[in-house]
Amino acid sequence: MNKILALLKVVELEALLWTAGLVYLVTINPYQVQKFTLCPFHNLGIGFCPGCGLGRSIAFLFHGDLVRSLITHPLGIIAFILITLRIVKLAYRSYKNYLTTKEVLYV
Repeated sequence: MNKILALLKVVELEALLWTAGLVYLVTINPYQVQKFTLCPFHNLGIGFCPGCGLGRSIAFLFHGDLVRSLITHPLGIIAFILITLRIVKLAYRSYKNYLTTKEVLYV
């Protein structure tokens, strides 16, 4: 139990949130029009939202539709690469913190 608590103390919340966001984008159907949205632009009736376009672009990328991904938002592929690199960096930092905490717990 102490090992699990020590692991939870060093895991970066940001890494978990980015990972959850990417998992969500893998599971959605980007071809389907979303009925419900939290986007303030769409709720105000504005048709273009750069954030929604970026998310849909990454979702199209996950579904293998590279052309539609680029049409939806040209920076979607770059955003995916940057988010992935950020997750890797945070995971590495969490692992280093875990090793440090593990040494302190067992000394």
